[in-house]
Amino acid sequence: MFHDKRRWCVRPAETPEEVHTCMFPQTWPHCTAIEIGGYLFLNDSLPEDTSPMDCVVVKRPTQPGARFLQIDSVLLAAYTDDGLLGHIRRTLRGDYDALATNCEVDPRLETASEHAGWCCPFCTPFDGDRAAMLASLPDCH
Repeated sequence: MFHDKRRWCVRPAETPEEVHTCMFPQTWPHCTAIEIGGYLFLNDSLPEDTSPMDCVVVKRPTQPGARFLQIDSVLLAAYTDDGLLGHIRRTLRGDYDALATNCEVDPRLETASEHAGWCCPFCTPFDGDRAAMLASLPDCH
């Protein structure tokens, strides 16, 4: 995880296809996280970066006091549309949970109401209507 100080606004997803729809257009703000089944897909791109989005996948701890586990880093440009959906499905099956490269991380996660309570530099530029932008993110359409 490149950004250890970034604050991510967590949005729920219900299916791998919904996560895919959120990720593939590569247009979500840098402060967005999509959560499904204990996995969070965090936008880990650089703010000044105009290249395709980087996404970090972390898994919520299952034990009290445990830390999050980073299990993947995804450069979306490396995937075709179908390839990305397959990768998301493998992630949600737990195929990458035990890799030697996994590491513990401490992402700063917020609900939409918590995130709306401060002036986020990443979502403020989105047409000036932060409340509408934040409300629109769960659909990802």
